Amino acid sequence: MKLLSILLFAITLSFAIECGNVISIEQAINHAKQYVGTVQSSQLSQNKKTGECYYRIRGTEGTALIDARDGKLLRFYRKR
Repeated sequence: MKLLSILLFAITLSFAIECGNVISIEQAINHAKQYVGTVQSSQLSQNKKTGECYYRIRGTEGTALIDARDGKLLRFYRKR
């Protein structure tokens, strides 16, 4: 049982996002509000290929990807 819990803990750590020195989620939401309207959800993600960290902010008008390092808009997807 102890071995199983250690194994599960190791697997959980392997999927952890390693994004150091990022802006706060509040700052990312403030940058994205002008694009997405009312914010519905937000999360910190990492690109698997490049390792780039970004915030995905979903709102009533669409989804914005905000760079987690400097807060610049990377991409905006408008809702249809």
